[in-house]
Amino acid sequence: MFERTYVKTVHYTESVNQEPQVTKPICISKKNLSNVENLLCVEHPPFMPEYKNPCWRNVNGQLRCLPYFMLVGMDKSGSSDLFDRITKHPDILGNSGILGKETWWWSWMRYGFDLMKAVKIRNFEDYLNFFNNSTRVIDSPAKTDKDGFHFAIAGDGTPMDAWDFRGWTQIPQNNGLKEPKVLTPDLVYHVNKNVKLIIIMRDPIERLYSDYYFLDLAGKSSLAFHSSVVTSIAVLEKCLRAKSMLTCLSDRKNHLAWNKAARIHVGFYSEYIKQWLRVFPRGQILFLRTEDYSADIGSHMDQVFHFLGTRPLTSSEMTSYGIDLKVKKHVTKSKLKKGPMLEKTRALLSSLYDPYNRKLAEILKDDRFLWKDQRSKNCKLQGKVTC
Repeated sequence: MFERTYVKTVHYTESVNQEPQVTKPICISKKNLSNVENLLCVEHPPFMPEYKNPCWRNVNGQLRCLPYFMLVGMDKSGSSDLFDRITKHPDILGNSGILGKETWWWSWMRYGFDLMKAVKIRNFEDYLNFFNNSTRVIDSPAKTDKDGFHFAIAGDGTPMDAWDFRGWTQIPQNNGLKEPKVLTPDLVYHVNKNVKLIIIMRDPIERLYSDYYFLDLAGKSSLAFHSSVVTSIAVLEKCLRAKSMLTCLSDRKNHLAWNKAARIHVGFYSEYIKQWLRVFPRGQILFLRTEDYSADIGSHMDQVFHFLGTRPLTSSEMTSYGIDLKVKKHVTKSKLKKGPMLEKTRALLSSLYDPYNRKLAEILKDDRFLWKDQRSKNCKLQGKVTC
């Protein structure tokens, strides 16, 4: 069990290439105006070196474990398929959340809401309980080598954690602020600073179209989708007249409006990636692109297992465990039955997202995240020489 204390944390400069500099403690004595735990004011015992996964024993001697890795984004970018393949590795475990993957805790349940409604507030102990079954396996003789080292690891695959910062106003360190200062990345770092992070991103235009049909939002046609996009953009533009982009993207009222129209806010990847790189070193985050992953699943899984430091699998093992299957899980079947996106909608979304794609490519120093290849592909499908 964590105990209340004042602890030091770290503050990162705006440059994503600079290392963190330790500054004054950010645990504050302001009155907590919500029922949400003040995670920056708690500290846990050191993790046990005989466990690869971050684990410790509480005052009752019970083994408690956090996830070794978090697959935090993005929605409708193939995260469910990826997490399913990752946890087919015999030494990698999931959790007892949705699909054995999503805990919904960091971005939703700790604040008392989910996508659309209020729910019971869940505390940190509730979060740890998602990993009870995994902890038992991690501690078992089957996952312990002859030297007593426990080599199995567990993961959390909640994609909303990457971008849904609506709960920022309930974080005590943000009391009285007009813009968020402490966000999910700060909290995750505080309790698990060495956690490995995986973020998979898809062309934001295609992601939005898939997401729209997946959630069965305002209509079931390309024309209804266009109308929903126009509505959602108007909500964002109105907000930006008075607030910063990050604040608008983290606004609860805006989320309610977008959740009933088109969730354009999820696609501004650079705004969210900046927040994760503000806190975590670049080498601690594996960035993947959905289009590349789909084209070559096998090599990407090798890359993921290497990143996680787990035992590499042979080709025959990848096949026997079902890791390199061609068929993908959780495909949005309703979208497959629909016609193509209207050209005017695609043009509108290109104008919306392209500046942020350029920022993302600059941050990651990788032009693949401009998604120019997808633009060319769509041009060819439309019978155009150029777009």
